[in-house]
Amino acid sequence: MEVIYGLSPELRSPLSTLRGYTEGVAEGVIQPSEEIWALLQTEADRMARLVDDLRRLSQAEAGQLDLDLAPILPAEVVLRAAEQMRLPFEHKGVDLKISVYDNLPPVVADADRVVQVLINLMSNALRHTPRAGRVTVGAGIAGGEVVFEVADTGEGLAPEHLPHVFERFYRADKSRSRDEAGGGSGVGLAISKALVEAMGGRIWAESSGIGEGATFRFTLPLARSVPRTVS
Repeated sequence: MEVIYGLSPELRSPLSTLRGYTEGVAEGVIQPSEEIWALLQTEADRMARLVDDLRRLSQAEAGQLDLDLAPILPAEVVLRAAEQMRLPFEHKGVDLKISVYDNLPPVVADADRVVQVLINLMSNALRHTPRAGRVTVGAGIAGGEVVFEVADTGEGLAPEHLPHVFERFYRADKSRSRDEAGGGSGVGLAISKALVEAMGGRIWAESSGIGEGATFRFTLPLARSVPRTVS
């Protein structure tokens, strides 16, 4: 019931758009055009992405994902994720910086899943950082752990929202719709949490308050502390 309840408002908007336009075309009230077909395709794609995100989240939370765990170098996955996100950052005019400590020890993780987590966190940071702002992605070491980090100079989070940001469909700004340009599906952070925990790590968010930006950090097990592979 929780998933269905949360999903209903996320699907209602694209479904309403699809129904309204298809009924209008069928009744002759709306003339079909390239713009109309493009709009319908966009809404259908948005629904498909949401359903796919929910499927991946359910698999991760149920421990049903296949993980290819092996020692990986933190710098390599950070650079891979940053390269994949460079164009969206350039398009919006947000500065993307990379900060990785030298000679970090390897961690045991699924490299593709770590890249996915970093991209989810960077996408979230990009949505909440205005033009001419900055997002920094990197990795360092603290307390004997490798810590991955995505920090932004964006909207920030009030203290009461920090414990909830990884809940599916949670919105700190209730007035902001996911229908807006760049809006997310509402499950990206939940997927990130499930993936990190499935790989034996932990993830959390920090912010000094509204307007002060936000930082998302996660850890992964060091290569010497866990088995090399898991099926």
